[in-house]
Amino acid sequence: MALPSQMQSSPVRGRYVYRRKRRRRGPAMVFFLILIAGLVTWLVIDGEESSPESGSSQIAAAGTQSTPAFRTTPSEPEAARPVLQPLVEDELVDVSARWIPEATASQVPDSVEEIRVLDDATMSGTTEQPATTDDFEEIVDSRMPREDIASESGRGGPLGLAEGLIGEGRLVEARALLTQAVVSGAFDPVNAADARQLLGMINAELVFSPKVYPNDPWAMEYEVKPGDSLSRIVSSENLEIDWRLLQKINGMKRPEHIQIGQKIKLVKGPFHAVIDKGTHRMDLYLGEGSERTFVRSYEVGLGAMSSTPVGRFQVRKGSKLVNPTWTNPRTGQFFPADDPENPIGEFWMGLRGLDETNSGERGFGIHGTIEPDSIGTDSSMGCVRLRDGEIDMIYAVMAEGVSTVDVHR
Repeated sequence: MALPSQMQSSPVRGRYVYRRKRRRRGPAMVFFLILIAGLVTWLVIDGEESSPESGSSQIAAAGTQSTPAFRTTPSEPEAARPVLQPLVEDELVDVSARWIPEATASQVPDSVEEIRVLDDATMSGTTEQPATTDDFEEIVDSRMPREDIASESGRGGPLGLAEGLIGEGRLVEARALLTQAVVSGAFDPVNAADARQLLGMINAELVFSPKVYPNDPWAMEYEVKPGDSLSRIVSSENLEIDWRLLQKINGMKRPEHIQIGQKIKLVKGPFHAVIDKGTHRMDLYLGEGSERTFVRSYEVGLGAMSSTPVGRFQVRKGSKLVNPTWTNPRTGQFFPADDPENPIGEFWMGLRGLDETNSGERGFGIHGTIEPDSIGTDSSMGCVRLRDGEIDMIYAVMAEGVSTVDVHR
């Protein structure tokens, strides 16, 4: 519908304006009476035309005049609002209708980090410094009061033993003990949840802080060499992670700010994930087989009507995207990059099926969300979604062509 400012001038008003200007010649009295009558008529008509009109009356006033053609664009509120309709009970889930996001210019591929190593002269004018170990210890200590944990170690079992080790600062041993108990199924559901939470606190220090602990098989200290960049370090040291993880754990606001001779922490992958559909829980592990170590748990959102496929998947090569565009396969609505209403958020990782039963899956992956309340529910088109602040960490630890995701019923 055309806006009032776009409508052509109404011929009705023009007619009255013309009549207002007409004058008849005659005796003074006749002229005076006509002038008074015209003034009254003008006041009445002008008052009616200056009042607001509804959209329908504006169209009627235009008569048969042509209106400029227009079409709805994404900038209009109704068209830009994402349509996320829950599946009705009798609606079939068409796996082929899942969407596959597209890369945008804002995506930063692993091969373009980029990145130069700053020498001492260049760094002399730089005020930005990586976070210190003390900064991270303060954060971790606020999450994990070691004194309180140690005082509860009298309850016995793996949890009690682990809490005692934590109280002594022996985090690597505590992690190994709790991982074995969780993986073996030694805990009841309540204690298993406590163990996962405790492991998450431990790994906030062992994995995600810049401090390297003695005897930690998954972390090491590295001295930056000439020509290094974070992506080159990941490749040369065969870390099997995303270079963004090194940026995060070493407190770098900008990845290019590494200096020759600087010592940074490296974490050796690969990371893998296990998703339990019944509890909407993703468990993140470091390493493989009997050597794997539990890292932490995340709550996830899954597909409506149990449409999230099961089995083993691998992060598809070339599929990791930052700030992708997306087209809703059901409505055809397009969401450009940087659109705050893009339902998949800022990160996307495509998954390919490794089993005979899921090798044909297309458009299945892990992404963010603009609906945090949907986490812990079955409301997506089949993909796995995580909250902001968690999807970016999963994105950083999972490596293309290496990291796997096991989805269980």
